[in-house]
Amino acid sequence: MLWLALYFPMLGLEERLDTLDGDTTGPAVLVADNRVVQVNEQARRAEIALGSTLATANSIVPELNHFNRDPSAEEERLGRLAEMAYRYTPKVSPAPPDALLLEVRGSLRLFGGLKALSVQLADECRRLGHEQSLAVATTPLAALMLARSGMETFGDELDPSRVGEKSVRTALRGVSLTHSDLPPRDLERLANMGITRIDELLRLPPGELGKRFGLTLIDYLARLTGRKSDPRAFIEPHERFQSSVHLLEPVRGKDALLFPMRKLAAELARWLARRHFGARLLTWTVKPLTGPAVVLTVEFAQPRRDDLSFLNLSRLKLDSADMPGEVMSVSLRADFVAPFTTALADLWGMTEHSTATHAELVDLLAAKLGAEAVRGLCSVDDHRPEQAWSTEHPVSQGAGRTVGSDLALGYSRPMWLLDLPKPIDAKLYEMVSGPERIETGWWEREFAARNPPEKRNGYAVARDYYVAYSKHGAKCWLYREQNERWFLHGYFS
Repeated sequence: MLWLALYFPMLGLEERLDTLDGDTTGPAVLVADNRVVQVNEQARRAEIALGSTLATANSIVPELNHFNRDPSAEEERLGRLAEMAYRYTPKVSPAPPDALLLEVRGSLRLFGGLKALSVQLADECRRLGHEQSLAVATTPLAALMLARSGMETFGDELDPSRVGEKSVRTALRGVSLTHSDLPPRDLERLANMGITRIDELLRLPPGELGKRFGLTLIDYLARLTGRKSDPRAFIEPHERFQSSVHLLEPVRGKDALLFPMRKLAAELARWLARRHFGARLLTWTVKPLTGPAVVLTVEFAQPRRDDLSFLNLSRLKLDSADMPGEVMSVSLRADFVAPFTTALADLWGMTEHSTATHAELVDLLAAKLGAEAVRGLCSVDDHRPEQAWSTEHPVSQGAGRTVGSDLALGYSRPMWLLDLPKPIDAKLYEMVSGPERIETGWWEREFAARNPPEKRNGYAVARDYYVAYSKHGAKCWLYREQNERWFLHGYFS
């Protein structure tokens, strides 16, 4: 097996900074038990030392940004990173609190080799705003130690055959024991014995080590070197997307909400891309400091998976909604996802964008005017002209047939029908084609018998339809009933 370790030394601080909008380039530290546990580059240049008290750090940099550590938030962020890594291999194992282990032997061919896969992973982590260290070894613990030490196995050493031939002992030569998973008490005892590196520890007799430190240390070294198997539990990615941004301080105003919404939309876009899905229904939940949450739904006529579309239409919904004065968290859920297919190219390699353009227009109108204000026309399995179409919500119309997509039996049908047919004098029209006999509700003769023609709304027993031109040049659809009366029923566009 070939293990790739991703270590995120600044995960906790990056997670905290990620919830802030605006300038976050100043000195910042992460604090646990009033001690500095992580520092960014600006704080490091100011010589704020790890382990120092918050008071000491503030005395060095009075304008210091400091955040309390949130282990649950770090665990949630590590889970999101694990789902990101699932794109590269189905064998992803979190190594809390700040690392991932990936078994990548079966993925090398797909991504063009170990070096190409590693570069893609590193780039993906940087795009997500995370500093990372990457290393490869034949055991998970060895890869983890190398990644923590910063000894990234790039260059020629990313050749999997060379990684396999190199013994773990050689790869770990010179690595400090502080990068291992040994408890602090054992590290202190070993340091008092003058043993500070893993290769020094591995040269000691296992029997004597077991007597002094117990079987836990022997078991760890056996798994580290590969003399004992080290099975790992792999993640199962979530089938439904749901994510939240919990803000450190309440935000006010709709513009301030765009920052967390932008992050969630980008996260959803990555989730959809990994699964080749598109979203058709999004649900935003905005939770205030006090009071009930506000829920916004955004629908799409066709599946979408680009974060720009998500954000633009969500912004239109946000503009027309009543938002609370102070917001503490924003959540996004994709309630309806469907397989995403890109536009097909024609024989000459040209791609049709008209379908996407129409869908974008429908989505824009629905977001501005409301979903109930936008309707599409869909054909119905009924030969009677008045009953052969219906209005439907554009989102539900995608799989149906639009009016005009299949003209019945090759006959022409007008796109504009009058609410009630209008009596006319046929002598004023020039017949072009016809007749076409349509039996319009012979099974409802009782209804037709009880109602005069002007109230039947399409339920007369028989009609002979003609295409004709009026004296003004309009192309019309006429019909004649059995009683020889003529009616104008519609206009052609």
